[in-house]
Amino acid sequence: MVKRFLILTVALVLQYASVIHAAEPDSATRATDAILAKLKIDLESVQNRACIPGMSVAVIHKGKLIFAEGYGKRNQKDPFTPETRSILGSVTKAFTATAIGELVAEGKMDWDTTPVNTYLPEFKTHDPILTSQLTIQDLLSHRTNMPDVDDVWFWGNETRLELIKRMRHAEVKPKMPAVVNYNNAMYAVAGEAAARVAGVPFEKLVRDKIFRPLGLSQTGFSMAEMSENSNFAVPFSADSYEDAKAGRFTELPLDNAIQKVAAAGDIFSSALDLARWGHAIMKGGVLNGKQVLSKEGIEATLSAHTIYSPAERDPDFALSAQYGMGWVLNSYKGHNLYEHGGRSVGYTTNLALFPNDELVVAILTNAPCTALPRVTSLHIADELLRLPKSHDWLNVNATADTELCFALEEEMNKGTFPERVANKPPAHDPIDYAGEYDNPGFGTATVRLEGGKLHITFGAFLGSLTPYHFDSFTTVFQHPGVRIGQLVTFSTGPDGKVCGATFAVMSDEARYFEKKQAKPEPVVAQYYPSSHKQTVMKG
Repeated sequence: MVKRFLILTVALVLQYASVIHAAEPDSATRATDAILAKLKIDLESVQNRACIPGMSVAVIHKGKLIFAEGYGKRNQKDPFTPETRSILGSVTKAFTATAIGELVAEGKMDWDTTPVNTYLPEFKTHDPILTSQLTIQDLLSHRTNMPDVDDVWFWGNETRLELIKRMRHAEVKPKMPAVVNYNNAMYAVAGEAAARVAGVPFEKLVRDKIFRPLGLSQTGFSMAEMSENSNFAVPFSADSYEDAKAGRFTELPLDNAIQKVAAAGDIFSSALDLARWGHAIMKGGVLNGKQVLSKEGIEATLSAHTIYSPAERDPDFALSAQYGMGWVLNSYKGHNLYEHGGRSVGYTTNLALFPNDELVVAILTNAPCTALPRVTSLHIADELLRLPKSHDWLNVNATADTELCFALEEEMNKGTFPERVANKPPAHDPIDYAGEYDNPGFGTATVRLEGGKLHITFGAFLGSLTPYHFDSFTTVFQHPGVRIGQLVTFSTGPDGKVCGATFAVMSDEARYFEKKQAKPEPVVAQYYPSSHKQTVMKG
């Protein structure tokens, strides 16, 4: 047993040797040790009141792994540790952009000259001119005006390529965005284009170009692969802010639907591996004195391409944050800050790099609605960089911003509807609304009548339709960990029959779905045609 422990210890030291160096116990080191000791206590305190079941934090400063701690639970009973694997959500995007940067360095692709359609002919938009112009850089910097089709991609029944082919039917918005127009599907298209060029599946491309060269042994793709190791975080949700504060969380099933947009959010990792990845990016792709990743490729991902937000009203940040490719480019109290958050059903993540200060902060949680990861990164920067305190990130912002997150979630859960017109019942019998409704860009919704009540299914979403006014019905589309309030409005054709339905799901615009009409039977000459369990999480 002792021998096995020693072997494991040596292996871990060697794995992270590139970022661990000896340090003399001088006054500065002692001061840092005191800060880290207090940080451990502070995070233990905030974890118990920050609406999360568990989290892990890893910090690299000046090439040294100086902090690696886990807090709370990764499941109903086991502790969340620095080695615990967790889904990264949109933190995945930087991995995708960097892997494509390797193909650019090899001369197999380019960022902003060749149309994506050249690499992946199946990708076409509603506008052929736009199809001929969109480049990899456009897709990765979120500067397209393509509609949000996340709901179809996450929970549809089709393959990636089938979904990509659908995009030619999704009408583009009439005006190019002035700021980042987040679109996970565009990352999926870019990833599939890179895979086509490399001649391997997208996941293998990233493993070969990123994971293996950097020694990211605790990193991979999909919840299914993540759960092959026992030390993984299960996803949790809470119905309200009050439930989360009280530790009443519901464990969610592992859902592999996000594999459809693997390039945008399907990577899992540990805090240790994520910090190691951040350090490699901060060092321009150098590991153990060797150029492992393309320096030019990394610099391209860290160059501003799109306005991320018009202005940060807080003077501690840049007047206008920018978006590179997979990274938000900002500054914090005069210190350059590259970061990206990630949120998936049951998980929230943040990775922050302070390149001029050689500081990396990686934070994982198994909670879907918490501000703790980002504000903890800023708190750690304040402490380690000895910055003037202008916010109480852990005691004030973590609570206030998390409560706001739940408020926005509740608004989405309920939906926003026009003022109801009283005493205006539906114009048709319930059975007249039943049928299949199709949108070539977004898929098929099915309305059925069961037990005298109308129900709707769209992909993996289920809902019951309740009359609102006229031919409009309210519903809540539900999937484990997701609830979206909707107004579904049916249309009537010139013949007086129901011919379509309009609703939005996750997109910012309502979409029209045409009802599939039953085909009449053919006329033959000699015949006439016939008429989940809640659990209280503590500590």
